[in-house]
Amino acid sequence: MSEERVEKTHAQEEENYDSSEDQQESGVSRRDFVLKTVALASGLALSSLLPEFAAESEAAQATGCASAGQTFIPITEITSSTSTKTLQAVLKVLNEKKSYWAASLQSGQGPVCNSGQMRFFSGYNPTNPAQKWPTTSGVPTPGPTLRARVGDTVQITLLNQVDVSAFGNTIDVAEQGQGCDTATSVGPGGSGLNTYPGNPSFENPPNCFHGSSSTNLHFHGTHVSPSSIADNVLLNVRPSPIVNGKPVVNEQYVQADFDQIFKACVQGHSPQKWADLPPTWQQKQQQLLQEYDKTAPWKGGRGLPPEEQLWLQNEGAIASGQWPQYYVGGYASCLQLPIWNGQPTSMGQSPGTHWYHAHKHGSTALNLANGMAGAFIIEGPYDDALRPFYTKQLVMVLQQIGTQLNLLRNAALAPSLKSDLVFVNGQMTPVVQMKPNEMQFWRLINACHQRGINLDAPTGIKWVQTAQDGVQFNPKNYNPSLTNASFPIPANSQPPFGSLAPGNRIDLLVQAPNAPGTFQVTFAGRLLLTVQVTNDRSIPNPMPFPTPSQFPTMPGFLNDIDPGKVTVRRDLRFKSTPPRNRGTNPPYPPPVHTINDKQFSGKIDQTMTLGDTEEWTLYNESAGAAHPFHIHVNPFQVIEILNPAVSATPVKLPTPWVWWDNFAIPPAAVPPGGTQQVSGYVKILSRFVDFTGIYVLHCHILGHEDRGMMQLVQVVTDTTILKHH
Repeated sequence: MSEERVEKTHAQEEENYDSSEDQQESGVSRRDFVLKTVALASGLALSSLLPEFAAESEAAQATGCASAGQTFIPITEITSSTSTKTLQAVLKVLNEKKSYWAASLQSGQGPVCNSGQMRFFSGYNPTNPAQKWPTTSGVPTPGPTLRARVGDTVQITLLNQVDVSAFGNTIDVAEQGQGCDTATSVGPGGSGLNTYPGNPSFENPPNCFHGSSSTNLHFHGTHVSPSSIADNVLLNVRPSPIVNGKPVVNEQYVQADFDQIFKACVQGHSPQKWADLPPTWQQKQQQLLQEYDKTAPWKGGRGLPPEEQLWLQNEGAIASGQWPQYYVGGYASCLQLPIWNGQPTSMGQSPGTHWYHAHKHGSTALNLANGMAGAFIIEGPYDDALRPFYTKQLVMVLQQIGTQLNLLRNAALAPSLKSDLVFVNGQMTPVVQMKPNEMQFWRLINACHQRGINLDAPTGIKWVQTAQDGVQFNPKNYNPSLTNASFPIPANSQPPFGSLAPGNRIDLLVQAPNAPGTFQVTFAGRLLLTVQVTNDRSIPNPMPFPTPSQFPTMPGFLNDIDPGKVTVRRDLRFKSTPPRNRGTNPPYPPPVHTINDKQFSGKIDQTMTLGDTEEWTLYNESAGAAHPFHIHVNPFQVIEILNPAVSATPVKLPTPWVWWDNFAIPPAAVPPGGTQQVSGYVKILSRFVDFTGIYVLHCHILGHEDRGMMQLVQVVTDTTILKHH
């Protein structure tokens, strides 16, 4: 078997990513079915050998799944105040048993209704109680939509109130001396089999699934500080203690302290070190962490050894002047969405479609599979210019939903498990209503933990793309005559540029035909949603797409980056390496995911100087998945692409270039007419401006990120106040 074939096979069995699954046979093999039958005949229930979090199977057949094809339901929005220019939200991480549709393992059968414990975001606006989401229980959905405007301040009270007792082996078992989350399956003969992380373990902390009840928030697409209380994904917010069935850390517990933090933030004085926080909050956190260190489970006992104690690690960070990493129960996040100051050495916040999600390394994929993501719409002149051209705006959060990930499922019985189904705002194949001739504005967010949504060209309806990854097109790239674009993954090397790999967003103006009818929107031939054009004739003529001259003008900070200002060039090489000895019996070791042949280590891999322009070449050295490269804080422009499956020659993209913060690197392939596998690559330009600090770049197939395909980066300043008179 060729190396390329081996890599594709492993990618399918581990993640079933993107179009690779479309060529896969449905169901399980005859051998797998026999194994399943033997296990069931032995009288051993599947759930008896699975941890509680993994007690999901076709046998569950839970009730409570909403039927497919229901009317599209918008997510409740939490909006900023026009008077105070501040968005205030309380986001709670809770858990409950939820029911959802999943792909059947049996060939030829439709989806089955599963259920299990999931973590989720519940949110509300403390100044407007009507802005609350979710409004129903037992159904997985995204978190509430946040809507603010460039220049606003965003204040988020994050409360982690997960009841860890509901999740068995998934509660931060690395702190119990076990290493990684553990999944036990029914093996041949009915014996228990450790299918993840294997015995001996084939994966180790921090690059394995773990810490799934800890959390933080990433504001994907924001150009804000990566430090302290802004877009800081290096935090670890542990669940609150629960006493008498209620979390200790609640709104009342944090309010006085957080009010002080938020007030200082609005005045431009966000805390930069531990001593800047309210003294009462310092005391509360020290007490909570010390109590946790004394009582946390550890290798059959209670109390963490000194090298594992969270407060001692915080003390070390505080003593060295760094921001401490660990918190219990709650965290205050405050973002000021910057208006461009007009200087060429700076950028502003791009108005557009962005999103937020949990980003604790080791649990990012599982948290997103549970639904822990939401839209973050940041408005500005772009929105103002487009608003006259449509009647209605729809925000669509696309998610794969599941209580667990493929590697944590019963892999002994089904090595080629099918990936989670894709939902729109928590609904399965919903129906969007339109009137004849109506124009709507759709914001699509791919919040799937690993699936690309390669949208097919529509029929009946017409759409035109206006933005990518929350950044508007240059008017020269906007083309109202191109109304039937598909969105392949990776993106085409020529216009249209759009892509919906995991993490991508696209904005579309969507025009209904002039007659009633029903039209499908599909991805890779699969139904995503249906557009039902009603018989309402209140719009007599087709609402027009804006002309290029009517399209929003490009802000100066979004002009093309000047390649002549490049000071540093870097190569980053993404690779998924199959195990050398896969073996013939489960558990099957998964691929190892690396950047520049290294897994995430907690050490800083890339250091950039504030204000510099750099050119990076991002290589994908493995076949199978198109690894979506994502870097926080600063967006980038793609200037060259090599997709070896299409051509042996790279394509230099024409200007003006499109802005991205997430781009799927084409996989390695043997080019047409070639004999040797060649790595795909993209070449990007980026400016590291406005913010110093430490943050991350990673693959947005989040099972890859959790298990090693991530790097720490830092931006530092080269200025000094020293004088030499």
